[in-house]
Amino acid sequence: MKTAFIVTSYDLYQSVLLPEETARELERHGYRRCVIIDRTLASFVKWSKVLARHSITTLPGIREGESYRIARNMEGFRELIAASKSESPNIIRFEGRPKNLDPASPNPIWETRYLSRDRKKFEIYSSLRGIDLDGDYSLPDKERYETLRNGIERESNLPESFSLKPYTQTFPEKISPENFRALLSGRLSDRTAEEKYLSRLDREVSVICLKSIQDYFMTVSRIVSLAREIGCWIGPGRGSAAGSLVSYLLGITRVDPVKEGLYFERFLSVKRDDPPDIDIDVEDRMRQELLRKLRDFFGDDRFCLIRTASTFGFKGAAREIGRRLGIDEARISHLIDWSNDGKRFPRSFERDEEMRKLFDLSCELVGFYSGFSIHAAGVLLSDVPLNTMVPLEREGEFQVSLWDMESLQAMGLQKIDILGLRNLTLLKRLTLGKEPWDFGTSNRKTYEVLKKGYTTGIFQLESPFATKIVKSIDLSSINDVSIAIALNRPGPIKSGVADRYIKLNRVPGELERVRNRDSILSETNGFLVYQEQLLSIAGKELALSLDDGELLRRAISKKDAEKVDQILNRAAGFNSLPDEKRRSVYSFLMNFAGYAFNKSHSLCYALISYWLAYFKANRPSRFYGEIIKEVSGHNLSRLVAELRDSGVEISTNAETTQEGGELFLSIPSLLGYGELPARPEEESFFSFVRTYRRKLHAKDLERLIKSGYFDLYGNRKELLRQINNALTGMAPELKSIRSVFGFKEEVQEKKEYDTDIERALMELEALSFNLTFIEGPEISDEIADTSVTAALARLQTGLATFRRVDYMGKSYITDGRTFIEVNDSLPIQGYVVFKDGKPSVWKESVREVSRIVYGSVDRDFIEDASPRESVTIKVKGKTRLIQRARLKALEPDEILLK
Repeated sequence: MKTAFIVTSYDLYQSVLLPEETARELERHGYRRCVIIDRTLASFVKWSKVLARHSITTLPGIREGESYRIARNMEGFRELIAASKSESPNIIRFEGRPKNLDPASPNPIWETRYLSRDRKKFEIYSSLRGIDLDGDYSLPDKERYETLRNGIERESNLPESFSLKPYTQTFPEKISPENFRALLSGRLSDRTAEEKYLSRLDREVSVICLKSIQDYFMTVSRIVSLAREIGCWIGPGRGSAAGSLVSYLLGITRVDPVKEGLYFERFLSVKRDDPPDIDIDVEDRMRQELLRKLRDFFGDDRFCLIRTASTFGFKGAAREIGRRLGIDEARISHLIDWSNDGKRFPRSFERDEEMRKLFDLSCELVGFYSGFSIHAAGVLLSDVPLNTMVPLEREGEFQVSLWDMESLQAMGLQKIDILGLRNLTLLKRLTLGKEPWDFGTSNRKTYEVLKKGYTTGIFQLESPFATKIVKSIDLSSINDVSIAIALNRPGPIKSGVADRYIKLNRVPGELERVRNRDSILSETNGFLVYQEQLLSIAGKELALSLDDGELLRRAISKKDAEKVDQILNRAAGFNSLPDEKRRSVYSFLMNFAGYAFNKSHSLCYALISYWLAYFKANRPSRFYGEIIKEVSGHNLSRLVAELRDSGVEISTNAETTQEGGELFLSIPSLLGYGELPARPEEESFFSFVRTYRRKLHAKDLERLIKSGYFDLYGNRKELLRQINNALTGMAPELKSIRSVFGFKEEVQEKKEYDTDIERALMELEALSFNLTFIEGPEISDEIADTSVTAALARLQTGLATFRRVDYMGKSYITDGRTFIEVNDSLPIQGYVVFKDGKPSVWKESVREVSRIVYGSVDRDFIEDASPRESVTIKVKGKTRLIQRARLKALEPDEILLK
């Protein structure tokens, strides 16, 4: 039986063999058995599955120096996993150098680390970590294999088959079906003891117990209770698990699925073989503490994290190889940028052989492993020691599975995802630790804040398109927030469903007719937004069971037309429809159902979004005081613009507080100097520097001066000039030689005072936003419909006046309150068109402005305006021009200036 001994690329930088292409090469050369001899068993499951598709038997082995151990059977495999060193009839041992390094060695193994055509690639890859592997590690050709055959096939005594059997996973929390049912029945309150809850619970429990997965639910419930023991917040739910009444009663989720019309079958179905998948969101800053709690509670040998591999992209490969070749970092960056991340060789480097070599080598390494890390969320739990089932290594304080999540799943082991969510941490601070999930969600001010577009720092809603959605729809309930989250996905956006949903809100009369016409889709204005709506259609319109409805949804999402036809052909309701109606329903489902989103997930996340927005609306100083610590760059500029546009004032006279409509900020805290007081307490700048000389360098003092922190000591230009003297301890009045003899010398210097513009731009440089206001543009804003501040704060599409300010080689547009950097040349002042909060077009003067809307618009959204303004409405190729008009409470799709 022709046999290859393979070192896979899981041995980092020691092999370039990848599963699929290696399997094809083995098959082409007649190999029927392959032994994996990596240093660990990390790759075995994945390689075994690929090789099995090519009818190649795969055996697990371990390489330790020049010692090799290979499993005869599953018992031997488990012994390798457990790192057993004792002699065993289930293990075949080989000692000595491999044949390719020593032809006289009694060891029959020939290590293969690359295919013959990939030797150069192997040399490059291994050299990145300074690994020098002399010798021939190619796959033996026919002639060479003949010289090895006797040792491999006669002396090795390797088995001809190996059956890799998945495990039956057992979870640490145990409960009988009877006790499980009794526990849940006891948790039904008076409110949830109605018949619809009782029948729903009976159905769910029956499915769970039929699948024998009640222990899984109890284990997840235990994780949640352990989190609460240590004060770690759990989110209201994530994914389709929120559609389970069992999950709700066990406290895993916080949304009532019966009340909200969520379907258990979207989560679990008797007609699907896949295991349940409950993901848990936890506050990110306590996730590590929770992991320790789980390890200590369940046992170090029954709890582990999961390894994941990272691979080289073109950028990473170019930087690694470029450094190895000694190429300048700037030239490497140009290659990456100009090649469009490796898609084509830049013409500007056509005659540069060194860059051509770097480009070709980098392309060769794309896809190879660059390193290993820990999966961001996954953990594995068992009621038996994991080291008897899974290859483990200790990394820091935790055991880590060397099998990745795909390998674990192939072996019948299910991870549980525990994801750290920064927004939960933020919300916990805002609520002072009191969970809000059971409180009402009808606060009017909350929805008004979102409708204005104040979405910075609001979970799931701060992107430009999400902001556009919440500004465009009549936001008045948690379900509206859920819809906005569901629409802000690639599917609804690319298909045009989201845009059509937005535009329908511009015609309230038509919107009302749509809502009254279709009961299943009425909550989403006639659009198929949720996957749960498809299940409703399947049950109520097509006469399918909910389990079949879920199968239909899956088939549609995978664009499996054959499967869709099979399901619809047995749907009595579908087959009873007239031919034309049947074609219409089929087309509707195929066109839109694949873009629908999971309502269970969006509704749970809408709760987090709502409560963050609640504090922004009702406790603005508390909200902004907390969120300003979390954001940077553009988001920080937008956050400050929001503050100003909403009327919240910023002061730096004290530490952050949560009182009134004024936000007090500590400049040192913003700049990362938390050990400094909110205001300097020394009598002079020199005294301050003397106190903190060991902690602050010249660059630190420069940032603090430009931020305005030292304004009580004098103007900023003078303080900047005094930095070096202050650090050396020389006061300005003691600078002359005469001072050595005790005389003071009067120094007459012309004082140079800071202008407001200089102060504002210094602050912008140091803090990313300005504290000082300046004079705005001196032109009429009659035709403007927004300001620079409002456009940035609300991500508006609109027209504003601006003034240009230049500072240190950069240009900014401003209305006097907010500054936005621009790269193009522009006039000293004029008019700027914003598109979704970004300046796009500017003119020094404007004769006419035309605001264009695509699609129908109700007359209530149009108001009288100056003779220079007009509204153009374009519907299905027809154009309607309304002179002396502008839009009211509606942003245009486009603005044209003349």
